[in-house]
Amino acid sequence: MNIELLYIKDCPNFRKARRLIHDTVGSLGIKISLRKIEIESEDDSKKYSFPGSPTIRINGEDVEPETASATALTCRIYNNGTGLPDREILKCKIAKAAGIKTILFICTGNAVRSQIAEAVVNHFLKDRWVAFSAGIMPMEVNKDVIKVMQEIGIDISKNRSKHIDIFKNCSFDRIITLCSDADRLCLTYPVYDEKDRIVFHDPISAGFGFGQLSLLRKLRDEIKKSLIKHLENI
Repeated sequence: MNIELLYIKDCPNFRKARRLIHDTVGSLGIKISLRKIEIESEDDSKKYSFPGSPTIRINGEDVEPETASATALTCRIYNNGTGLPDREILKCKIAKAAGIKTILFICTGNAVRSQIAEAVVNHFLKDRWVAFSAGIMPMEVNKDVIKVMQEIGIDISKNRSKHIDIFKNCSFDRIITLCSDADRLCLTYPVYDEKDRIVFHDPISAGFGFGQLSLLRKLRDEIKKSLIKHLENI
């Protein structure tokens, strides 16, 4: 796998992009050779079809091709409104290029079920899968979900809720929807090879307050048991 980082001198996001690449690669447990290319002139910009700094290419493909239409000796703005691509998109594309199997879990809010599913797979099946999660109406990751995951040694305190659209230009080996609303309301999915539906009841959306931690522990254990059994057979 070849990763290129193209930049202009004094780019304020160059070092951040380099760190983002190394951190992402490290989280996947792989090694890469990063080629850094400084764009010094308009001729260089045309030669490398340079859309702005920093630009990251994996095996020759731009990590975000839809914002790479013009060539310019300037800073680049990505879909997320910043000068860096989304970490999750970069992770997905590097994993695919490295030949690691990828899976996307989808539920309504990406606050409970899909967060648990993503964390469980990345912790217990990390030698076989890289998991991601998204929702169709994203809400803040539930604090009690963070607590019950910490109880089994998994820290998701830095996780964020994501809309499924951020993955629109990614591809996955498998997508699993975790609730009926996701199947009913999600009109477009990222590219995928296989799609499953495994429904789990969300006690928070049902409005339970008393005994919520106990219900979330039960949900956590059900998701863990079901997904490990399901994915180990694939």
